[in-house]
Formats: sequence, structure tokens, C-alpha cells
Amino acid sequence: MPRTPKPGIYDFYAPTLLQRATFAVLILLCSYLAAWILLGPGLATIGNWFGHTWTPANPLRRAVLASALTIYVLRLLLTIFVFSRRGIRWSEVSIIVPWVFFLFCVFSILGALNPAPFAFAACAGVALYLFGSWMNTWSEHQRNLWKQRPENSGHLYTGGLFRYTRHPNYLGDLILFSGLCLICGRSITALIPILMLCGFVFANIPTLDKHLQQHYGDEFTHYSAHTRKLIPFIY
Repeated sequence: MPRTPKPGIYDFYAPTLLQRATFAVLILLCSYLAAWILLGPGLATIGNWFGHTWTPANPLRRAVLASALTIYVLRLLLTIFVFSRRGIRWSEVSIIVPWVFFLFCVFSILGALNPAPFAFAACAGVALYLFGSWMNTWSEHQRNLWKQRPENSGHLYTGGLFRYTRHPNYLGDLILFSGLCLICGRSITALIPILMLCGFVFANIPTLDKHLQQHYGDEFTHYSAHTRKLIPFIY
């Protein structure tokens, strides 16, 4: 007897309350870790573990980074518990949480050790971070409101920020993490948005577009023919 195919990541609609709760707790712990490093004794403690004397540097940079990473966690929780209509698998939890843990450690440690003044580049980073965060959350909010209307059931949302790019939430992530790199002030962190871009281009977008094509058919065909995948007017 043939086995029933396992639903794809975007076709999984089980409640998964335990997975969501576990994800929330672990993500909040990542936020606490960042605050411990940036605002508490964490930096010196971790330095001692590796035989180094690490002294927290620019207090403004540390405070801004701590705030930015906390906002990011709150936005993740908003997405998981409010905007997301599908279930979350344990495999997603096991991938996303370590990635967030890695990101928070990198930005927290490197940013806390940076003694450079909080100058123009860092202020530009704050602007990028806020704009990218708004783009990600506002696009999801617009779509969520539209999806709640009964007459829109079974149809593809193409309004709001989705008129300019098929994946404004991904673009928002790229912008906000580019901003975090400028706030952190360490050039090595530029690898993070580059890795994210590769993940979006070669994994997330093809997988999601395939799901949308199967689910919405001609609506998505017409939409994709007139709307760039990620960057308006470019790609």
C-alpha cells in the first residue's frame, strides 16, 4: 500500500502548540543571553571561559544592540503566534533556534567589544534596522488582515508591499540584518546577510514559490510574471 506523502513545509497545518511554546521559550532565552552579554556580566564571564579579559566597550552601542535583538525576538513571536497560519515542525525549531542563538552570540560579543564611537554608520544601521523590521512586520500584518475576510478565502494576496516584491518579509530581513551589521560595527558580520541572501535565493524562495504555484495556479502565474521575486525592479 503506497504511503501518503508527507506535507511540505508550507502545507503543514497541524496545531503544533507544543512546538510553538518550545520555540518561544528558547527564543526568549536567546534574548536573555544577548542582554546578559551586552548589559550584564556575560561578556567578562565568557571571556574568562576562554582565558581572555573581555571588557564591555561603547555603552550606547551595547544598549542599541540589546534593544534591537529584543525587538527581533518579539517580532518572531508575533509571526509565530499571530501571523503564521501553518504549523511548525520540530525540524524547524531545531534549525531556527540554533541559527538565532548563533546570530545573537555573534552580534552581542562582537558589538560589545567594539570600542569605536557610535557614529554615522551606526546611526544609518539603526535606520536600516527599523525600516527592515517595519517592512517585514507590516507586510505580514497587511496580508493577515486581508486573509481574515471571508471573500478572500482561497485567493492570493498581492496588495500592499507585495505589489513590489513577492517576498517583502525576506527583503525586510536582509535590510534589518544589514542594519545590525552597521550597528555592530564589525565588517565580518556582513557575511550574515550574504548567507541569508543565499538561503532565500536558493532554498526559501524556490520552495515557497512552488507551493504558491500549486496552491493558487493561474493567480500566482500572473502575479509572478509581473512581480520580482525579492528586490523590486532587479530580481
